[in-house]
Amino acid sequence: MARKRQVDPCYPFEKEIRALSRDARYFYLLSWCHMSDPNPKTKTVGGVLPHDTFYLKNNIFPEETIFVEPLIQDIVAQKRYFLFKAQGKDWIWCPTMAKHQNIQHPSKAKYPDPPAELVEKYKAHILLNEPSHTPHIPLTQSRVELSRVEKNKSTPSEALKAALDKVHKSGLNIYSLIIRIKKKMDLPKDWHFPEEVLLRVCAQYWKDKAKIRAPYPWFVKVIEDETRLHFANKQIAANKKDRGVAPSLKEIIRGVQSG
Repeated sequence: MARKRQVDPCYPFEKEIRALSRDARYFYLLSWCHMSDPNPKTKTVGGVLPHDTFYLKNNIFPEETIFVEPLIQDIVAQKRYFLFKAQGKDWIWCPTMAKHQNIQHPSKAKYPDPPAELVEKYKAHILLNEPSHTPHIPLTQSRVELSRVEKNKSTPSEALKAALDKVHKSGLNIYSLIIRIKKKMDLPKDWHFPEEVLLRVCAQYWKDKAKIRAPYPWFVKVIEDETRLHFANKQIAANKKDRGVAPSLKEIIRGVQSG
């Protein structure tokens, strides 16, 4: 039976998720509901579901004319799914599923776990939430992990406070807009947008001030664009450090514009 799952509000910022089509994102998130539960007590890895397009299509897109196999292959290309064979059948394994779920009462395993050699290869990434340095299938640090690292201190810097106050005094209640968008995204109260993002939003406000007709839609677009850019640059820097090589222009453009 399908189970309820949790979705982190920072998930859309992950590079691999933003690279997927809308249908693939929807398919990926709902596929979690049909995966086997990880269970530390029984050492069950979990995150496995049948590689059965008929079953998956009818449980995720029951009334849509959509071919799910291309979606699966797109997710495989982003290293969010891995395929394996067991018990004479084809299976899909999502190695990051356990990281994003807090399962209090795991169900009894009804699907086989992935092969031990595959699990061992990504064990550090699954259990320690650290990026893999495997040269063949690199699992880079996710947007969720980076967003947690990039939380601001509860007290903003003097430069940010001055910039926000200046915008507020000019007639845009930016403090209210920040609270509003955090509620819309269901973000924790103690989560803060990176200071660099808010400083860029303030700078963009002065450029757009004369033509802003609807403050909230303008604010949502600008802060989403700046947040994507911020974390994309962080990911590029992390990739550069891990690989020891500079990212190509194509990588930079894709990292900033995808999603």
